[in-house]
This record gives sequence, C-alpha cells and structure tokens, in this order.
Amino acid sequence: MTPQRESFYSAPVFLGTAFLLFGLAILEKALNLVGWSIPVINVYPSQVLGWAVTLLAFEIALTLRQLVELQRPNGRQDARGRDSGLN
Repeated sequence: MTPQRESFYSAPVFLGTAFLLFGLAILEKALNLVGWSIPVINVYPSQVLGWAVTLLAFEIALTLRQLVELQRPNGRQDARGRDSGLN
C-alpha cells in the first residue's frame, strides 16, 4: 500500500517560466551592453530578473509545503496532534 500523494503540477510551469525569464534577462542585459535591445521587452532586465526570482521563491515555498505535508505521520496534523486546518 502506498500513501496517497497529492501531485502539484505547478512546479514545471513555475520553474520553466522562471528559467525562461532568467535567460531573457541575461540576453537583454548582454544586448544592452553592446547597444541593442529586444524590441518586445519594454521593461528593464532587473525587473525581468525580479519576476524570475519571485517565481522561484514561490515554487520553493510550494515544494517545501508539499514536503512537510508528506512527512506528517497522521495526514494533516501538526506536531502537537491538532488538525492544521488545511483541508
């Protein structure tokens, strides 16, 4: 018998988008160094990098929450044995 596990499908979406934004920020910054720009981007590379960091932080938080829920021995109870209220 295997324990029932919830699957979170946000990880590939958030990670893929974050790494795409990282690459886009690096490419835009490299092009800015030689005087060029990507015409479809109307923001600074630091803003794009900030969006990528925000997505990665959000994904890390979701992953850690999932790991904590999987480590709990009695389903969704916290360390004191109370229901965590995350139904």
